[in-house]
Formats: sequence, C-alpha cells, structure tokens
Amino acid sequence: MSVTLKKLRSPRLSIEPADRDDMDMIADFIRSTADWYRPFLDEKDMAEHEVGEDWKVVNFKRRDFYVGRAAGIPVGTISLQYFGDYAYVGYVYLDSEHVGNGYGRQLLTFAAEVARKRGMRGVCLIAHPEATWATKAYLKFGFEKIASDKAEVVAWNDGFLADYYEEGFELYLYPLTEPS
Repeated sequence: MSVTLKKLRSPRLSIEPADRDDMDMIADFIRSTADWYRPFLDEKDMAEHEVGEDWKVVNFKRRDFYVGRAAGIPVGTISLQYFGDYAYVGYVYLDSEHVGNGYGRQLLTFAAEVARKRGMRGVCLIAHPEATWATKAYLKFGFEKIASDKAEVVAWNDGFLADYYEEGFELYLYPLTEPS
C-alpha cells in the first residue's frame, strides 16, 4: 500500500496595522532570527537584529508596521515607509517557528498591494547576499537585484537608503508599474 503525503496548506494570514503594544511582539519576531545573521553581519549592524527598547520607540514612529496572524496566532510582521515613488520594506520577519509556510509571501503581497493603492511605482528592500533564505524568497516573489555596490545602493532614489544601509547589503526592487 502506498501513502502519499500532501503538504497541508498554511492558513491565510489576516494582516492588520500594528499598534504600540504590538512592538514587543514585533521585536521578538526580529530577534528570533538574529543569530542567523551573526556569522556574516558587521557587528555594528547587529543592533538592527537584536532590537531593544529604543528601537521600538523610534521605529514605531517612523514606519507603518503590520502584524500577520494565522488562525489568530501572530506569526510575522512587515514594515513600510514611503520615499518618493517607492515603498520601502524595512522589516519583513516571521517568528522562526513559522518560516517556510508561505507567510512571508503573503506579507510581501500585502506590502505590494498597499504600495499599489498609494500609487507607488514599486517596492524596494535591502538584503545581505549571505542571507540566502531571504534573497531566494525575494527573487522568487519577483524582486530584482538592482544594486550591489554600497555607493549605488545608498544613492538610489535620492539617497533615502543612506540611513538604513547595513554593510554588504544589496538593493532589490519589485516594480509595480512599467518604466516609462
């Protein structure tokens, strides 16, 4: 007798704006994968992955955070900021226990829809090339790597990424409209 195992489909996320009380949970999502970055990140950039109290206060004011819940259970977060014609995904994180269930794709689809409704030309993000779990997911989703050189990354779109750049990170773009 042959048994075929079928991967169960992950529940659809409900994605809602975060409130200030959600920032502890969001910080936990980000910290849950900090050790994944430690082997290749510059030590000065680890603060963006080992986020603390100051980070929560500053970033809640500067970004639109959203929380994704599967069957009512919080599983991940995504943040958006808007610079010119582009939405910037500063954080897209899943609790490490929920990686590989398609939730990251659902969060990115949500971000693209928010950006599209706001009339943005595209969605951008930066990622380290050794974070292959992330870069593979971004490329599979449809992002294109458009810059690897630090000078190009920080100069893109009037230089808004200068404040967000981490050593070695590359720039990815998901176009929402055809270039004119």
